Amino acid sequence: MVTLAAPATMKATTDVSLGRAIRALRVARGLSLSQLALAAALDKGYLSRVERGLKVPSVAIVLRISTALEVSAAQLFGAAENHQLIFVTRAGDRDALTADDGNYHMEVLTQGADSSGLEVFLMYPPAEFANEPEATHRGEEVLFVVQGQVEVGFADQKLVLNKGDSVQFPGVLRHKVRRLTDNSCVLISVYGP
Repeated sequence: MVTLAAPATMKATTDVSLGRAIRALRVARGLSLSQLALAAALDKGYLSRVERGLKVPSVAIVLRISTALEVSAAQLFGAAENHQLIFVTRAGDRDALTADDGNYHMEVLTQGADSSGLEVFLMYPPAEFANEPEATHRGEEVLFVVQGQVEVGFADQKLVLNKGDSVQFPGVLRHKVRRLTDNSCVLISVYGP
């Protein structure tokens, strides 16, 4: 049996590079901070903190920003778009992002949505629901609990999922995820246009 442990906190430069990528793409498209915030349905101040590397967004927020910028989430993490038919991500080569407090970590498993519409992440959720806008984004989402136990909060209900459980829902439903046990890991798959 393989045991997954939550990775140690990565360097702050990863947080900053995500923010720089978002800012660079925003500027390249001639969008103001306000315009991108509006397109991604985010608070302008929150987006500004993300761009400066002061705030680490959730997977869903990254998906909203990538949709507004018309790029894949993988591109925001610096992954080159690879249009080959077979794409391999080695365990040690995954693009990853960790929050400053070490409670929130995600890893990109796919090459991006441009070629297939599919984006997959591993996420190590925080112990408490994130203090940020509830996630909404394009497409369908599937959460699969790889290890541990998590709680998924929707506007009108909360679901507890154990190892091996999964849930599928439209990405436009507001949702948040938190861990109920240490070392919980969730596979997130998002498919959208």
